[in-house]
Amino acid sequence: MKKAQVQIGQTYVCKVSGRLAEVRIESECPYGGWWAVNTQTGRQVRIRSAQRLRAPAGRLRRREPLAATTADGQPDRKEERDAAQQRD
Repeated sequence: MKKAQVQIGQTYVCKVSGRLAEVRIESECPYGGWWAVNTQTGRQVRIRSAQRLRAPAGRLRRREPLAATTADGQPDRKEERDAAQQRD
């Protein structure tokens, strides 16, 4: 996200301690960034950069990783090719 898109009082998905968590922005920090509260734990966190914010809460959903495909839309069989080359 960009700094101009962040609004105080809104809830965002944010990277906190290596995990994605929902945080509610409480106020601006006088040293830069924002003070926020982790909605799952209730702890206060400092968001130093808007880059840590992923999206407004509820808009980001976990997805299964997409299977790799080739240009013609067929499944990529790279793992199978690699295993066959190692056997030869």
